[in-house]
Amino acid sequence: MTSAQPVASVIIPTYNGGELFRKTLQALAAQKFEAPFEVVAIDSGSRDNTLAILADFGIVPLQIPNAEFNHGATRDRAAAAAKGEFLVFINQDAMPEDEHWLAGMVAPFRDPEVLAVQGGIRERDDIRRFFWDSCGDRFYFTSEAKSWIARYHNMGFSTVGCAIRRSVWEKHPFGAIDIMEDKHFQRQVHHRGPEIVYSPATVLHTHDYTFAQLRRRCLDEGYGWRLVGERYGFGDCIRDTLRWSNYRELWRGWRAGQIRRWSEVVFPWLRPWWVYQGNRFRKGLTRS
Repeated sequence: MTSAQPVASVIIPTYNGGELFRKTLQALAAQKFEAPFEVVAIDSGSRDNTLAILADFGIVPLQIPNAEFNHGATRDRAAAAAKGEFLVFINQDAMPEDEHWLAGMVAPFRDPEVLAVQGGIRERDDIRRFFWDSCGDRFYFTSEAKSWIARYHNMGFSTVGCAIRRSVWEKHPFGAIDIMEDKHFQRQVHHRGPEIVYSPATVLHTHDYTFAQLRRRCLDEGYGWRLVGERYGFGDCIRDTLRWSNYRELWRGWRAGQIRRWSEVVFPWLRPWWVYQGNRFRKGLTRS
């Protein structure tokens, strides 16, 4: 990180990030990137030590009231304030895997046809992990996610760890969308296939869920899929609920003592129904 004109801007929405966020900033400070880069944080009313952590790294965040947070518009606001040619988005609890992450995220832009880059996302091992993970096929076993990926050239664009050429973002901002801002962007630009490419540069990102947190997550996802035009019908819900491989995995995890939360027990049954409910009936994000 430097005060010189940055080539890349790492954009992070923050809210009560805690010590996991400190690890993210430590990993960013260790990046071996040949050009100048900056970190642009936009905080939506943190009540913990997030602002103090940012100050420890010399970062003065943009600040907005919590009620104004919007997944799309908040990232757009941070991007508008950023100075880099390449806008690199990461979540506050997603930690670059190594010191070459930023270089790996920007390298594909050497090809002028590349509009955006999707980095890898891998579960982290330094916190408790939901039995069904929080990324990949174990968590996203329902058909709406698989349908999207199949239709968009085996790509599920995610702001957990991605990069966009500034000139492209200026033409196709995320917009004021409650959730699935990344898929909304993908739908605008990804037509022939090569516009968005994968990079092996990986972030570590994991969630654990209580029952209430899991319900909220799945309902919100269902609602978000509807916002980007992905429908999830009753028949889809039934077929996904009857995915017997999930129940075999549940039994295996139970016998191995790896199932420790009620949310992990009910996940194969209730994820399809919550996604269906959110997709068909929700009018906005759920609240805790």
